Amino acid sequence: MNEPVPKILFVDDEINVLKSLERLLQNEGWDCHFVNSGAEALGFLKTEKVDLVVSDVMMPKMDGLQLVSEIRQLYPEIVRIFLTGEAKQENIVKALVEGYTQQIIPKPWIDQELKEIIRSALRQCTQQKKHSLEFQTLINSIPLLPTLPESYSNVRSCIVDDEVDIEKMANYISQDVAIASALLHWANSALFGQRFQVDTIKKAIVVLGTDIVENLVLSEAVNRTIAEQIPVVEGFDFAKFKKHSMATAVISRLLIKSLHLTDFVRHDRAFVAGLLHDMGKLAAVSFFPEQFATAIENAKKRRCPLPEAEIAVYGTQHAEIGAFLAEWWALPPFIVNAICWHHQPQSTPVEEDVIAAAHVANLLSYQFHYGSNGGTTVRGIADEYRIKFYLTEEAIEILKTETDKTFSDLVN
Repeated sequence: MNEPVPKILFVDDEINVLKSLERLLQNEGWDCHFVNSGAEALGFLKTEKVDLVVSDVMMPKMDGLQLVSEIRQLYPEIVRIFLTGEAKQENIVKALVEGYTQQIIPKPWIDQELKEIIRSALRQCTQQKKHSLEFQTLINSIPLLPTLPESYSNVRSCIVDDEVDIEKMANYISQDVAIASALLHWANSALFGQRFQVDTIKKAIVVLGTDIVENLVLSEAVNRTIAEQIPVVEGFDFAKFKKHSMATAVISRLLIKSLHLTDFVRHDRAFVAGLLHDMGKLAAVSFFPEQFATAIENAKKRRCPLPEAEIAVYGTQHAEIGAFLAEWWALPPFIVNAICWHHQPQSTPVEEDVIAAAHVANLLSYQFHYGSNGGTTVRGIADEYRIKFYLTEEAIEILKTETDKTFSDLVN
């Protein structure tokens, strides 16, 4: 089945600008339409379904600010971009910060840059269409979706056609002291069965494997970026969040080993699924701190799991938000699904054992007092998963001991 052709509406009172855009984009395969006023744009949107609006700011009668404000209210699923020669004006910056527009393209534009921004916006449109209108409204209130961390992109660039340039990868990682230190700690932990000290980044890469290395780099980079700008949200503690993610990774790997003793790919995937499962909480606390805080408070009052309270407040929950961000970054499908379905592993279309392990590990991590759920109710482990992973009281105690041992290794 062919994908529908993306429809874009360009709005500018200068006919020459519209003609230039039409010439530039005529071979892109997009369904482009051009109008020269805000009123015409709103009239067009009444009868046509549009994915993306690119509007000039300085227009007579109805300017771009008024137009995108109307569009956000009437058609919240449409992604909005400004095209302007006054990108530093206070009201334009405010519109970006408050989510009225997702991006600003300066005039005069650079042809290739303009095309890349439009491609990126259309990719966001495609991903949003998989979700509810409430979700699209929420996502379209974010000024700019974050880009993939550079450190992760650098590490990914060292893998071409399944061939790994370990020397180059080690060089990139060595330039970041915090990430290098984290990798060495993990490589020397009991979880990865080391009898001899791992004292170089190259050895750490070999011991951990590239999947683990990639995603530890991603986790460290995302955590650091968020930590630098995270607002204070009642019920969310970043240090406890990070500890919970690490513990969930450890327990998830231990659980999957009980099912697949020698399937090392599954071991690594379970670790990664556990490490990144709650990435949506970071997105929620960064993009919607007030709504997220309200959801936490409501969950406490109602004594219900946090996702239920989130849905009541803003129509979605952190698992869906995190999966959307993972899709935006083009992360592997098993990671997207682990984030999306870690509360409901039976619904995942891929890697059910791996995501079930992350689900149970998430619950056990709280039971073992690694991290905090903001005082909200934590679901119990369903009997089917107790049976699946042989979770007797003795087995749970052994898991706790092994998790404590791993954390002791990481701290020392």
